[in-house]
Amino acid sequence: MTISHKLEQLHARDIMKRTVFKLDPANTLEDAVIAFSEMHISGGPVVDRGGKLLGGLSAYDIAKPENMREGRLVGRSEVSMSEAAGDDDAYDYDEDGALSMDDYNPSVLRSSTVADFMTPDAICVAPDAPLKRVCSLMVSEHIHRVLVVEHARLIGIISSLDVVRCVSEAL
Repeated sequence: MTISHKLEQLHARDIMKRTVFKLDPANTLEDAVIAFSEMHISGGPVVDRGGKLLGGLSAYDIAKPENMREGRLVGRSEVSMSEAAGDDDAYDYDEDGALSMDDYNPSVLRSSTVADFMTPDAICVAPDAPLKRVCSLMVSEHIHRVLVVEHARLIGIISSLDVVRCVSEAL
């Protein structure tokens, strides 16, 4: 079986992580930044107490100019999504670089909640979505994670590293 054929046979359910770090919408931004930093992640899904997906929060959502200390801006905040979509060189944002507590305005972090800054329309796929669809979404939407949802409930997550791992194992 060729590598291409192996990869064509894979679906979201085959490579997703079933144990997912979740954010509560009532968490403060400070709690989210600390969790992201400690877990070495750059975002996560936001779910209600019943497990229903409400959206997602990424370091990019938090690293907006109004949340940063004076003089500390993150690369992507200076580039519109339309500019970034047309020019790969313009898309130089590094989510991992946006996780230092020293960069943020402490009053914003403590007084704002995850619900205030989350993206309500998180990018999701069904468990039977082909790997090609997952990869296409990551590229077209400039994202590092895709949520796997079934009946409005979060059941897994696929990161760009999961995709790389999958391709590596197929070689």
